[in-house]
Amino acid sequence: MQLVPQDVLQLIHRLVYKSCLHMNDEAWPDYLSLCDREAFRYRVVNYSPEIRRDQVWADRDFKAMKASLDLLARHNSDHSKLTRHANVYDVDYDEQAREARVVSALTIYRTQLDGTMSYIESGQTSLYAVGLYNDRIRVDFDAPALLERVVQLDTRQLDVGSHKPF
Repeated sequence: MQLVPQDVLQLIHRLVYKSCLHMNDEAWPDYLSLCDREAFRYRVVNYSPEIRRDQVWADRDFKAMKASLDLLARHNSDHSKLTRHANVYDVDYDEQAREARVVSALTIYRTQLDGTMSYIESGQTSLYAVGLYNDRIRVDFDAPALLERVVQLDTRQLDVGSHKPF
C-alpha cells in the first residue's frame, strides 16, 4: 500500500468537506462549482434485502444535476434543514492519472422546521440517513473536482417530500 502525499490528502479532504458545507447551506451553484462539468456523475444507490438487488434512486450527469437543483424551489419539499457530516475513511490515489478514489462515512441530520405538532417538533434534530460517499476526484492543485459521487445509503426509509441531494 502506497502512502498518499499529505498535500494531496489535504486537497481531497477540503473538497469533500466543502461539498458538505455547500449542500448544508443549500448553496447549489457553489456545490456544482466543485464538480467537473464534463465528467461529473451523481448516483444514489442502496441494497434492498427484500428484492436482493441494488436499487438506483438517482443517476444524473452534471447537466441533469444542475437542472434538478434549479427546480428544487418548485418542489413541494420538506424545508427542514439537512446537515451532512462526512468523515474521510480511505483514499486510493493514482498519481499517474491524478485521480483519487475516496470513501467517506456519511451521516445526515434533519432539524425540523415545523411539523404536525410544530409547538413540540420545531427545532428538533434527528438522524435522517447514513451511508457512504464513494467519490472519484480529479487531483489538480489549481482546480480539484468531483468526477463522480456515488451515495451508497444504508437508510432506505426517507420522509416524503425531500428532493435535496445527499
